[in-house]
Amino acid sequence: MNEDRGMMKWAPYQSLIEQATSLARMRHARKKVEKPQIAQERAEEINDLLCHYQQEEVDAYYWQDGFMHHALGIIEKIDPVFRFLKIDGLTIPFKNLVNLSYC
Repeated sequence: MNEDRGMMKWAPYQSLIEQATSLARMRHARKKVEKPQIAQERAEEINDLLCHYQQEEVDAYYWQDGFMHHALGIIEKIDPVFRFLKIDGLTIPFKNLVNLSYC
C-alpha cells in the first residue's frame, strides 16, 4: 500500500519545469557582485602599464554583467579612442578593468 516515491519526495521545488528555470535564474542572480571601485593610484598604475606596454604577458581582472572575470595573455590591441583593450580575442572596456599586472 505505501509506495516509496524515491527521490521525488526530496525535490518538491522542482516539480514543475517553470519552477526549475525560475529557480536557476534566481540562483544565478544571487551570485552577482557589484562593480568594485578602484583607487585613483591603482588606476594610474594601470594607465602607466598600458602606456609602457612592450608585448609582455599580462594578467587582467575585470567586471562584466555582475561577475568578476580573469584573462591571461598578450594584449593584441589598446584602443585609447574607444577605450578598450583586446587580450586573446577578448574585448575588455577600460571602465571594467579592476586589476592589470605583468605575469
